[in-house]
Amino acid sequence: MPLMVVFHFTEKGKLPKLSSEELKNVRAKFLEVLKEYPDVTFYGTWVNEEGMGICLWDAPNPDTVREIVAKVLGSPPVDPVIDVKKVL
Repeated sequence: MPLMVVFHFTEKGKLPKLSSEELKNVRAKFLEVLKEYPDVTFYGTWVNEEGMGICLWDAPNPDTVREIVAKVLGSPPVDPVIDVKKVL
């Protein structure tokens, strides 16, 4: 399965600071929606203090990731979703 990276680096794309309860709720929503996509794996989100970061997925294509994010958060990611391949 191709590896997808969702970037969060522009002002609109940065992730807001969320409480642990809010993060728990978002994660639960992702897990619920992912039941509809048995071939997709969401590995998680990594961010710095400014909200810039990445999300890693195994998914067939960037459009599938955009679709899942839109179902969970109400809109697709603002910043790019790209398909990457390991080179080293």
